[in-house]
Amino acid sequence: MAQRKFTTEKVFDGYMKVNSCGQQWLGDRDYTTIREQGRVDFSINYVNQGEGYYTLDGQNYPIPEGSLILHFPKVRQHYSFKKEANAQILWAHFSGTACNVLTPPEPMAPVVIPVRDRAQFEAIFEKMIAAHHNRMTVGEQLCDSYMPVLLALITQPALPSPAASNRNQQLERVISLMHIHYNRPIDINAYAEACHLSRDRFIRMFTAAVGIPPYRYQLKLRIQRAVEMLESTSATVSECAEAVGFTDCAYFCRIFKKFTGHRPSFYRK
Repeated sequence: MAQRKFTTEKVFDGYMKVNSCGQQWLGDRDYTTIREQGRVDFSINYVNQGEGYYTLDGQNYPIPEGSLILHFPKVRQHYSFKKEANAQILWAHFSGTACNVLTPPEPMAPVVIPVRDRAQFEAIFEKMIAAHHNRMTVGEQLCDSYMPVLLALITQPALPSPAASNRNQQLERVISLMHIHYNRPIDINAYAEACHLSRDRFIRMFTAAVGIPPYRYQLKLRIQRAVEMLESTSATVSECAEAVGFTDCAYFCRIFKKFTGHRPSFYRK
């Protein structure tokens, strides 16, 4: 019986699945990718240094630094990077119903999208890559949770109204505060007030932008930090629980297993 060829190309009918992702430095050679039939999943290549270009109907178009090229499923891919550009890219292949926010052009073609908040986008992308490569210990769901955030960032309107732009900036500040104060009790009312929104409207806006409600987002941040502590320090499970904001160790263990699929002791093996 002939062996099946391994491939990372998969279609996922759930919310989100990152099939593969990584980072590449391309300063040592010219680099070209051609996929005549594309892939069955979505693809992005983000240029965080240098520049590249893609070819469509025989014409070359730039992919500037700070931009990404988005390929839709089953759309031909032809993109290149010259050695002298000393390019660095972050890339990902993904699938799921969360991709419905990506509206394809007519006719179907690659799309180059400038990233508005490069620092935030790159930080989240790098966390996703790290989680993907450590998914045997941190769980695949942690990696998958980052992709909807990236999609929310790249699908923001290119020319938002002043009110919408201000609202996006307020939400970005709230998310930054959540990363800084992840171990403090979450105050939805305070976050809503910071965005000049009612509590219910803030929760709806946050969930639409990030993919999960704010309370669950902060829980994910706490569990992520707890995993890092368990792997890199000698702190006990109770100490880790307290450090990331849980006053009840038993409750912490239940939430930990719900998010990672394992008990905290698994990360001490």
